[in-house]
Amino acid sequence: MAAQCKSSLPVGRVFEIGFASFTPRITICSDRELTVEIIAGDNIGFSDTVAYEAVAVRDGLLVLSWQEHIGSTIVHVLDLTSRHAYTAVTSANGEFMRLTGRIEVKSGT
Repeated sequence: MAAQCKSSLPVGRVFEIGFASFTPRITICSDRELTVEIIAGDNIGFSDTVAYEAVAVRDGLLVLSWQEHIGSTIVHVLDLTSRHAYTAVTSANGEFMRLTGRIEVKSGT
């Protein structure tokens, strides 16, 4: 079994993920912090800067996770080769969602 390595994402990299009901913009601020903003759809205007962990599973496949200050937990499996995101969210009130969406890399590539 291959070892999984923590991955530092380039500072300034921006991902936008188009889910059916909303679009988050994820900006890598440092090797430990990111800012997530909802730029369209449900919860537009929400923003939070949080600690994150990124694990490179293999070339082009990344697991990105964090917990928001409101208590929601987010886990993205980002297939950067196909530009698809597979996401699990547990909201602060305990609701569980599975989402898929298209990734756009806006900068920091």
